[in-house]
Amino acid sequence: MSRSHCEVNVHDGTFFVVDVSFSWDPFEPSGHCGLRLSAEDDLVSVTLEAWGDEPGDQREAWADVVTRVLRSETGEVCAAELYTDVQDGFLLLGEPDRSWNVRVYTRVDDEADPRERFLVQFWPRGAST
Repeated sequence: MSRSHCEVNVHDGTFFVVDVSFSWDPFEPSGHCGLRLSAEDDLVSVTLEAWGDEPGDQREAWADVVTRVLRSETGEVCAAELYTDVQDGFLLLGEPDRSWNVRVYTRVDDEADPRERFLVQFWPRGAST
């Protein structure tokens, strides 16, 4: 498993996880090359993880869970801000031009750090547990 971590500025309640080659209008259909995520905070903590097989379910530790498929042309993804060209948290998934299963967990942490947190897990489409 490989992992990257970053903080993302959220504009209009939205940020993205995209293939690094992605140059796009966030309001146009994406062709499965990016995930549009909603957040309540202005700054969120994002952890991206790449797995060889489907990771174990962590629903008990997180508030919300969403599962999707993302197509990565380059085999590398990152978090991206709305309205800017800022990208961070680069994560090498593996083979280029491949579809990946994605599971997104979200939660607000404890009172010591109330910032919204996102865990985004990737594993190859068709991989078994």
